[in-house]
Amino acid sequence: MEHKAFIFDYESFEQELRMTLEVALTTGDCDALLSFISNNKESLSDPYEGEPLDDDCKRMIEIEDAHQYGDFSLTRNYSPQKDIGLGSSWNVVQELLASLGEIPISPIRGLTIGPASEPFDPGKAGSYFQIAERVQESLASLEMHSKNASERRTK
Repeated sequence: MEHKAFIFDYESFEQELRMTLEVALTTGDCDALLSFISNNKESLSDPYEGEPLDDDCKRMIEIEDAHQYGDFSLTRNYSPQKDIGLGSSWNVVQELLASLGEIPISPIRGLTIGPASEPFDPGKAGSYFQIAERVQESLASLEMHSKNASERRTK
């Protein structure tokens, strides 16, 4: 499994889509998500390949649920072709963080979206979000932990 991360327009997501996605996750009613996809098709893309959606984009959705519809809807807020994640190196970072004790919010993951009983998770491998300020805090936290780990190794 590889860690993927993207520059995400969280403010736009909050204004345009978050409530619709959370309602669909809670109720299972995806009509509003389908309307969002239909109304915004020109600014959406395939979340796996990054290609623009065509008129028959519904055939691309394997499981017709809020997670999959949400996955396509979210591409309005990021470019799937611009992955800046840790790739396979995320395991090393996770091990380092685990060795430091409990950290309330993972600096490489963030927080889930949606109800606790049904958080947004289209790939069933975890889907997490961080606002811009939290990304800066996460980077500072990782840099501090990395520096402290380096100092411990040199002692």
